[in-house]
Amino acid sequence: MNETTLASFRAKLEGIRLNMIGDVKEKYKSKKNNTNEQLADIAEDAVQSYNRQLMMEFGEQDWKKLQLVEEVLKKMDDGQYGICSECKEPIPETRLKVIPFAVYCIGCLEAIEKKNSSL
Repeated sequence: MNETTLASFRAKLEGIRLNMIGDVKEKYKSKKNNTNEQLADIAEDAVQSYNRQLMMEFGEQDWKKLQLVEEVLKKMDDGQYGICSECKEPIPETRLKVIPFAVYCIGCLEAIEKKNSSL
C-alpha cells in the first residue's frame, strides 16, 4: 500500500474516531451544562467521570467500533495496517475503502462468523 493511500485511510479512521468521541462529548457537555451549578464542587472528578460517561453513552456496538478504530490506528503505527489478523494476508483495498477499520479479510471473517453461529 502506498503512502498516499495509507494517509487517506488514516484520515478516514481519525475522522471516524473524532466523530464518535465528539458525539459523546456533545451529549456529555449538554448534560453537564444543565447541572453546572450542582457540579461546581466536584470539578476535579471530571476526568474520571468523563470515562464512565463515555462508556455509558456508547452502545456496546459503538464501543466495539471505537476500539477497532483505535486498534487499527495502532496497527498503522506498527506498519501492520491492512493485514488480516487471522491469516496474515493483505486485506483488499476495496474492503478497506468500505470498512477502513476492518481487521479480517472476507474469507476469515466468514469463517469466524460461521464458527460463532454454530456455538
